[in-house]
Amino acid sequence: MNALLIAYGTLGAGIGAVLDPLGQRLADQSRANEERRRIERAERRAAEAKKPESADLSESTDPAEALELAAVDEQPDLESAPTPAPESEVIRHLLPEGHSVPRTLGAAIVTGALFALAASHFGSHLIVVPFLVFLAMAVVVSVTDLSHRLVPRTIIYGAMALVVPLLVVVSAVNDTWGSLVGSAIAAAAAFGVFFAIWFFVPRGMGFGDVRLAGAIGCTVGYLSLLHAYVAFLSGFVLGLLLGLVLMIGSSAGRKTRIPFAPALCAGAVVAIVWGAPLVDHIFHANG
Repeated sequence: MNALLIAYGTLGAGIGAVLDPLGQRLADQSRANEERRRIERAERRAAEAKKPESADLSESTDPAEALELAAVDEQPDLESAPTPAPESEVIRHLLPEGHSVPRTLGAAIVTGALFALAASHFGSHLIVVPFLVFLAMAVVVSVTDLSHRLVPRTIIYGAMALVVPLLVVVSAVNDTWGSLVGSAIAAAAAFGVFFAIWFFVPRGMGFGDVRLAGAIGCTVGYLSLLHAYVAFLSGFVLGLLLGLVLMIGSSAGRKTRIPFAPALCAGAVVAIVWGAPLVDHIFHANG
């Protein structure tokens, strides 16, 4: 068993060391694309403002283009960072951006530790594989949220493109199709709830958190719907604690936005490793 833990830990450390700089590049690219879109929207609004007052969208020579322009102006940014706010309301640079040996080393150590923890929990069973992919993704998006306030969609989509087929394979091998149904239900429910929060309070949450919630629901929900519940309950509690720590240790106020991805991912880890006893304790599932 010790050899298995060492092997998984070493594998995780190597993957974490590779994925951390990749996540930074994707976050930089996302930020650049976001800034470019903001500039384009500002230029379009400026161009519209120069038109005669009598010219409105209904008189546009290209109705489709006019409707698209209106939609762009009204649609909140779909990238993970919420709507821009004054600098005092945003905590930045909890981790350094770009090239950072200490940050990459830390990501490698955390990923290796999580891989070893998963190996200890699941053993050599096939089900460990999709959870290893998820844990590697969780570390990367947590780091990018702490360094850039961004959760790159490419990382989440790439990880889930591996996790979902792997869960299907596990279900086929172990004949656990009911778990796959639970995974789909948890993913849809989590995405729907977080989407509603983002839609009605867009300044409080980025759309990257919505995507991440769906990924957590899909992966952790495979264990059970109650595991998914524990994941999000733990995530919100840990997010609250993180916010309190930052408020006490810095000049952050009640309106300061706190990176939420690390708390959500930590809650998922809690549910994956200790979900069963927590479910029994909270819900008295075993009587």
